[in-house]
Amino acid sequence: MDQQLTEISMDQIIGAVRTARDLQIEELMKEPVLMTFLEHYYDTFVISAVKKAFLLKDLTELKHSSLNLVHYSSLITQMKELKTPEVNAGHKLFLIELKTLFEKYVSK
Repeated sequence: MDQQLTEISMDQIIGAVRTARDLQIEELMKEPVLMTFLEHYYDTFVISAVKKAFLLKDLTELKHSSLNLVHYSSLITQMKELKTPEVNAGHKLFLIELKTLFEKYVSK
């Protein structure tokens, strides 16, 4: 069996999760993607320029923050057990982390 598949470090796993999270945040910072996300998850079709600016600022801060290892522990454990550095970018934990941020700016 290939050594690469049997040995994956915790640093590799955490790096992969962080990369997936950061790529998702970068996508959300593109206006068409952001608006589609708001429509899909929050039935919000319009957001003021001021709210959008603050939302983008918060997304940038989240991207530059360290990964919340407690929040992502179940995903990290699963990846360790499966010995895979592959992350599903659509994993619910990414959405849950973003939900807290978005709920400050949309009324539900």
